[in-house]
Amino acid sequence: MISFVKGFLAEQNAESIVVDVNGVGYEINMPPRDIPKLPGRGETVLLYTHLQVLENEFKLYGFMEKEELKLFKQLLGVSGIGAKGAVNVLDFIDPPGFYQAIASQDEKLLIKIPGVGKKTASRLIFELKDKIGSEQLTVISGSNDNNMDDIFEALEALGYGRSEIYPLVLEMQARGELNDSVEENLRKILKARNIQMKR
Repeated sequence: MISFVKGFLAEQNAESIVVDVNGVGYEINMPPRDIPKLPGRGETVLLYTHLQVLENEFKLYGFMEKEELKLFKQLLGVSGIGAKGAVNVLDFIDPPGFYQAIASQDEKLLIKIPGVGKKTASRLIFELKDKIGSEQLTVISGSNDNNMDDIFEALEALGYGRSEIYPLVLEMQARGELNDSVEENLRKILKARNIQMKR
């Protein structure tokens, strides 16, 4: 119905923004982590949107990337996942990281998402694992530009099993904490692992 909204950023809140389109203000709900990435107030913004029709109101959800909107719609198709739950997923992890977690059936990572328990994580994997098509797999492979193979080989040489360290690396990658330097990434991962082990 409303594929996208383009206009001036009029207002910024913790979980939503207002976009001025020809004098009409549209309130658009967004993943909170994306809001700081927007341009300043008065600047032009373009968001890909989904209109949720409720009994007593309409709600607009907006995303900076089309892939985020696609994942949002996929999540709405999972039983027990509403718009708030779908936004929580996208606020915690980006689409490549999520698709990878589903493909690898990584429940440990999924239950770290606010509002997602073990049952919901299992349901997400069960309902989406066969729906990840070639397009999503391309997104996953396209995100692995941080020399992941070299990193895992180095970690295995240090005695870490891939299944042991994989969820941590995936989470760090999804949060954008890794770069193109194998050595620097190894230092970050080992530091995060040490902190994890002390908890």
